[in-house]
Amino acid sequence: MDDKVRELLDRVRDTAVGAADAANQTARAAGKKAGQMVDVAKLNVQLFDLNGEFNDVLRQLGQVMYDTHRGQAEDGEQITALLDRADELSEKTAELKERIAALRQARICPACGAACGRDDQFCRRCGGSL
Repeated sequence: MDDKVRELLDRVRDTAVGAADAANQTARAAGKKAGQMVDVAKLNVQLFDLNGEFNDVLRQLGQVMYDTHRGQAEDGEQITALLDRADELSEKTAELKERIAALRQARICPACGAACGRDDQFCRRCGGSL
């Protein structure tokens, strides 16, 4: 076989190996990103459920407050239990938002709760300092 042909075939082989390696790395990165997206979707479902439960607790608190306003018997233990549950749900919500931000490689604005870029100095939504 001619040396020039052999050299050409070697370059073609090297290029094909390089392309295969690049495709393999791209496939791995895409798989990792897809896994992160699935995890974020699952966390968003949990967050949705927590928000619904939190709103239900707030509704119940509002009803107790209104009943108290109307002169009906005040139940201090019920109010305390509802407030404790609201605090618990609020903490779980904050934890889920932090986990979602970590998966998205973002930071959460302390002022408004918006997801911002890891390197952002100011919030994209409210302009607050990060």
